[in-house]
Amino acid sequence: MASAEHQPPTCPVCNRSDQVKTTKAAYNSGVALAAPPDLPTRQVPMMPYVSTGIVLVGIFVFLVIVFIGGLENNLPWYFIWPLTVLTILSIITALVISYIAFQRVVHADNEAALSFPAYDQAMNTWRNFYYCSRDKVVFDPQSQKPLSKEQIATLRNFSSKLAGQHSMAVSH
Repeated sequence: MASAEHQPPTCPVCNRSDQVKTTKAAYNSGVALAAPPDLPTRQVPMMPYVSTGIVLVGIFVFLVIVFIGGLENNLPWYFIWPLTVLTILSIITALVISYIAFQRVVHADNEAALSFPAYDQAMNTWRNFYYCSRDKVVFDPQSQKPLSKEQIATLRNFSSKLAGQHSMAVSH
């Protein structure tokens, strides 16, 4: 016989415990309503930076290859040197653009990391909830009240309400 401390709590809607399981078990079985809070992340677009660098370097490397092939046709050196310098500058520019893009990613990761304590708190709250398969409700066993869809959405998307607070902390 199972001990009383491992018995699931009774559902506040149907007052039974035979269909009650933890939110983790419910989510693992495919119940979207019992989904955990979203992990805080920040999306930083890098393709504009990478594309700019690739195009810039590609154009000048192509021109160097074409015109250095022109050396066999007695192309003057005063034309080749500026092209070579521009190619080297385009490579340096691409490296600077890559560095800037990398710094943006690091900054976004730091902003996301500021949300981790709130995420841990939201996860601890989520772990304490239960789901009743019969009534299809998530409930708090302490208060014996089912959670509304709005309360569940607020718990899952906690990072959106914290974004303003964290961006202030990052800017200082």
